[in-house]
Amino acid sequence: MVVLAPPAPIYEAAPPPRVGYVWEPGYWGWDQGHYVWVRGHWSAVAREAAVPPPPPAPVVQVMRLSADTLFPFDRGAASDVLPGGRADIREIATKLSAAHFGRIEVRGYTDRLGSPSYNLELSQRRADAVKALLVEQGLPAERIDARGLGEQDPITQCTDNQSRESLVACLQPDRRVEIVTHARTGDRYALPPSSGPAT
Repeated sequence: MVVLAPPAPIYEAAPPPRVGYVWEPGYWGWDQGHYVWVRGHWSAVAREAAVPPPPPAPVVQVMRLSADTLFPFDRGAASDVLPGGRADIREIATKLSAAHFGRIEVRGYTDRLGSPSYNLELSQRRADAVKALLVEQGLPAERIDARGLGEQDPITQCTDNQSRESLVACLQPDRRVEIVTHARTGDRYALPPSSGPAT
């Protein structure tokens, strides 16, 4: 299990106040397998209303699990999860049970080998399996979205001019499941858009 902590915040000096606008500071968000800095910006407010304080920045934490550690080759059911993978999921569930989070995304990924349609289906089954085990550990199902993204957002840059065995090994980091938690310190929360189906 790899926990991908967000980078240190980037300092942005707040500009002078503007009538009818509120300044929302920048924050680190998560997009397509990487942290991205969302810059501070002005938001218009109703002229008659008092200027509210800016909403708290979303807090994102990413935990990355190797699919090779979680599942036997070409398998994706909850009953297929290997003992080491189950232990990792139990540990994650314990930490999340004690944390303040808004939503959880479980994102399944494959490497580029095989057909795109099959990879998408396999990644969805694996995301569903990890979600099922998190729910089994007591996390609320209605706050967890499972998304299969197939071969999207690869981490590796492997060339095809090598033996299949070497290529499979090179592509190993792409075969993964990411557990992404989104939380706010207040009561406002919105799950960012994603191109994969949710369950």
